[in-house]
Amino acid sequence: MADRIKIGEIDAKILRILLSESRTSFTAIAVECKITVTAVRMRYKRLWKEGVINGEKMLVNPHCLGYRHIVDLGIINAAEDEKEVAKFLESKPYISELVSPFGKYNFFGKVALRNLNNLQEIIEEFESNRNIKHVDALIWAEAVNIEYPQNLIIKPLEPENKQQNKKRAVLTNQDQAILEIDETDRKIAKILSENSRTPFKKIATQLEISSKTVIQRYKKLRENLLTLSTITLDLNKLGYKALANVYITVSNRSKMPEIYSQLLEIPNLIVIIRLIGAYDLYCALALEDFKELFEANDKIRRISGVETTLVYLTEMPPSWPLHLFPSLLENEAIQPKYWSTETT
Repeated sequence: MADRIKIGEIDAKILRILLSESRTSFTAIAVECKITVTAVRMRYKRLWKEGVINGEKMLVNPHCLGYRHIVDLGIINAAEDEKEVAKFLESKPYISELVSPFGKYNFFGKVALRNLNNLQEIIEEFESNRNIKHVDALIWAEAVNIEYPQNLIIKPLEPENKQQNKKRAVLTNQDQAILEIDETDRKIAKILSENSRTPFKKIATQLEISSKTVIQRYKKLRENLLTLSTITLDLNKLGYKALANVYITVSNRSKMPEIYSQLLEIPNLIVIIRLIGAYDLYCALALEDFKELFEANDKIRRISGVETTLVYLTEMPPSWPLHLFPSLLENEAIQPKYWSTETT
């Protein structure tokens, strides 16, 4: 377990600003925090050195690249077969963010698909492995606007105004048109997805194009493809010891907007995903202690329209927000089989 790092109010404010927009200039941060640019730079470097900040990312919208369906796969196998199953799963390039164990599952991973028909092929392929007993699938209704970094409490700051947290785009995966991008767009997006603060001039030099061209293309990409420019944090360093993965069923899906708003009143509820299948919603809660889990679960169950909740506890991921889809920016010619199948 990483040791908690003690940070002050100004450090917390810098983190909050950069979580919302990682390309915010040190000058703008200095004005907001009422300190010098040099002081901002020194604090920023220290937060990196201490491991609180561990990345500068832009999250990728898979729907704009034609990947309409994101699916969680829960894999069940005998405990004695875990090493063999892990080796098998790691050989599949289309599986991302593989974790174990996860509740009743020995392994839990994600796959991005253009065509949902491919899901059955994957399940059949997995279950043909003699070491895998069963595979469950949970389909995401959308993969954008699911992260809520503004809902994370960064002590010693107080929580942000809850009205801000209630803003949520209404787009679903079916509303997202495929974005026409060329190889230059793809390279710009890939650079920024891995290092969101990369100066435009540096990108221009690397790609041998003008800074004006980079800026124009960046503006187009930020409209749909690059959905969130953020830093990533090691939440363990901020005192969060575990992640509560909460699966929810609701009695009436027409009440989703109201349920969303009430869920986002719960401190440290940092992810919400609508699901298709056995559960209607997935939520992630950053936890400092078990008391917070009991309080949060009680609040969720009291929300009108919520029927049942199922909670799995896992270790806090080493980096959050999760950076799930950067590999989808690879050239189509080298995409794995299930990723590059045409949509029907």
